[in-house]
Amino acid sequence: MKPSQLKMNKLEITMEKNDIITQLHTILRVVKPQISESIGVEDHFRDDWGLDSLELVEFVARIEQAFKVIIPDKDLTELFSLNATATYLHSKIVAV
Repeated sequence: MKPSQLKMNKLEITMEKNDIITQLHTILRVVKPQISESIGVEDHFRDDWGLDSLELVEFVARIEQAFKVIIPDKDLTELFSLNATATYLHSKIVAV
């Protein structure tokens, strides 16, 4: 594989992840409308934005519907920020 091809593949992956982050942000704003448009991709859902357990469960349920995935309970600790959740989903989507 040529370096230019590798760079393009990496860019495509990044763009896909950015699309996931955009969708996650939209879902998050449905679950908790008070969340600012400026939520950072590394901001912690619970610590920085105060999502409670019920809101987190609703967020995960909406993610499962939107992305047509099942997230096992054991993986929930990996979903703590937009970036972490997008990385998790991207790995599941690419694996399919």
